[in-house]
Amino acid sequence: MSSVKSVHFTIKVDGELPDVPVKEADGDLTSAGESKGTAKVTFGGQLLAVEYVLTGGNLHFKGPTGGYSKLPAAFAGQVYDPSAILDPGKGVAKVLSSAKDAKTKSSGDVSVVEATVPKDVAAGLVPGISADVKSTFSVDRDNKLKDALFELPGGQKVDIGLTDFDKPVTVTAPA
Repeated sequence: MSSVKSVHFTIKVDGELPDVPVKEADGDLTSAGESKGTAKVTFGGQLLAVEYVLTGGNLHFKGPTGGYSKLPAAFAGQVYDPSAILDPGKGVAKVLSSAKDAKTKSSGDVSVVEATVPKDVAAGLVPGISADVKSTFSVDRDNKLKDALFELPGGQKVDIGLTDFDKPVTVTAPA
């Protein structure tokens, strides 16, 4: 996974995570940390649908009304920074290499593996995780992660799906 240059991702959060206001996200991501897509985020007690573009050190986002607003890219980390997914130091490659007690539940075109991910590693991908996490991974024959399901001790679940590996992705700032 550390050699993947781009990917399409989906994120679904079931339950409340104190450090992750994102409930759903769908987008494209490059290994350079650029991304574009849509998200549903909780803000001020409301669930808002937003469009975003993360490029050139800036986060551009568009709410339900009006045009795009521009903020420093560091702000993305306060909502959810999708660039973490392909970051070799904290993303899916790190999560997979750090998984403990892995047990293969099925194999074939896609292998399903259950494992425990240490809290410090899991928190690099999903902020706010404060305990080791029971995880289920679906990995294809090319050793590409297709799906990661994290089940937190409080009953919350985070599902990250990945497709379209290494397909061309162009991210440009909105006009």
